[in-house]
Amino acid sequence: MKLILNEKHLSSFKRWASRAYPREVYSIMLGKRLKNNTFKISRIVVPPIVEATYDYVIPDYNEIEKIVSSSGLDYIGSIHSHPQASPTVSSHDYQYWDKNEGEVLGILSIRKRNSYKVTELKFWKKNSSLPVRFKTFKPNGE
Repeated sequence: MKLILNEKHLSSFKRWASRAYPREVYSIMLGKRLKNNTFKISRIVVPPIVEATYDYVIPDYNEIEKIVSSSGLDYIGSIHSHPQASPTVSSHDYQYWDKNEGEVLGILSIRKRNSYKVTELKFWKKNSSLPVRFKTFKPNGE
């Protein structure tokens, strides 16, 4: 499996997550399934949130379905931040991971150092021990 992400949307998500630190943030990834088990993620969208704490975010899954159906794109998965934690799947992540096997989970680790923040991004496929490879693309006309 391979992911191709819209560079502009990914950068916006990273900036938002860094500003929200130490709170966790959550978004969904929309795009198209291509040949050879490749997914092109063209939009990262913030859905309405039902509950948010410093440790986790629970989105409104009914609203996510509406966003996906009105977008004309496929739901590829979700992406969220892990403030002061590694970019690996936590037990809470695994518990709430949607049951669709094709979905991907992106985790952006944000760790604060003395005067700056360090980030690390990894994407995971359910029941896989290795992260999913990804690259970014610049959209036409932007």
